[in-house]
Amino acid sequence: MTFQFDQFAAAIRAGGEITARDTLALRQAIWSDGVLTQAEAQALFELNAMAKSKDPEWIAFFTEAVCDYVIDGSEPKGYVSEENALWVVEEIDSDGRVDSAGELELLVKLAEKAIDLPNVLKFYALEQIEQIIISGEGPTREGDKTPHVVTAAEAALLRRLIFAAGGFGPAMVSREEADMLFRIKDACLGNDNAPEWEKLFVQGVANHLQGFSAYAPLTRERAQQLEGFMRNSSPSIARFFARMGQLDLKGGLADLFRAPAASRDLDAEVEAAEAVTAPEKGWLDAHIAERAGIDSYEQALLDFLAD
Repeated sequence: MTFQFDQFAAAIRAGGEITARDTLALRQAIWSDGVLTQAEAQALFELNAMAKSKDPEWIAFFTEAVCDYVIDGSEPKGYVSEENALWVVEEIDSDGRVDSAGELELLVKLAEKAIDLPNVLKFYALEQIEQIIISGEGPTREGDKTPHVVTAAEAALLRRLIFAAGGFGPAMVSREEADMLFRIKDACLGNDNAPEWEKLFVQGVANHLQGFSAYAPLTRERAQQLEGFMRNSSPSIARFFARMGQLDLKGGLADLFRAPAASRDLDAEVEAAEAVTAPEKGWLDAHIAERAGIDSYEQALLDFLAD
């Protein structure tokens, strides 16, 4: 960083705030060479933790810069490595919880922007939002710290997280996420929750039971293999013919001209996914049976599934 970072950090440590002008100076300094190093990413975490007041521009820059480093700072680009996932958790969890809006937004942005996210980061992000809802304390709570209540902001963050591309699957809700929705529902039942919460609960659980996606992203390991192959396989006519000479041409040509696999019947796959299977029904019944009677959220879910 070329600008007076040490002096700036000292001012922030002494109680200063990060203004939009400061953010612009940092943005220009950090991305002057187009590359963010781990030392610079670490420094951003430290600034975020030290600043008593932060301009919204800072939150946008902080999440953008750290996402850039974590997702595209190593090969294969677009993925979050296990090592980087653990590093993010360690940085945020140094005091045991998410303390700032920037850290919370970072967790959600990583899930939205990454092709795939390691489970350690997925589950950590979900756990942090659940803890805020149960305790009533966290960056989404400025004035009202009532526990066991889902606010509109928390419902929006949960929606972004469980339907994120880097989660269980694009627009797909996992069993762990559906279990979490039931836990939050039970813990907050009867309280003054935001209207958005019931809609998310119904749509999230229904998606787990009936959701369908025809797209499955490559795992990070498979993407690494393919990138390694491309780097080590330059287009060479000599190499091509050398390989052809090693082929059983009869079998090789047969493979080349083999009839394509039968096309998928997506309508049938969607219909099959919409049918609630016996194991899924058993899981749902077990959750509903945990309380005497059917509450309004469960009834809304059952009505949705019936429709």
